Amino acid sequence: MIRFARCNALLSLALDSNGKGCRYVAKGANDDEVVDNMSTHLTDVHQVDPGIMKYNILASTKTNNG
Repeated sequence: MIRFARCNALLSLALDSNGKGCRYVAKGANDDEVVDNMSTHLTDVHQVDPGIMKYNILASTKTNNG
């Protein structure tokens, strides 16, 4: 089962590196993989400290079943 979190669920109206609304989806087999994946994205694209976002990422993480 794949777990995922959407960037636009965390950072409403955030822009991606192309200046468009960010539609990034972090995926992983478990919550730790999703947090690591999203943390890298937040740092690289949005220059946001992922340490303060961990629980927000976990709260918005879902499975492909809903």
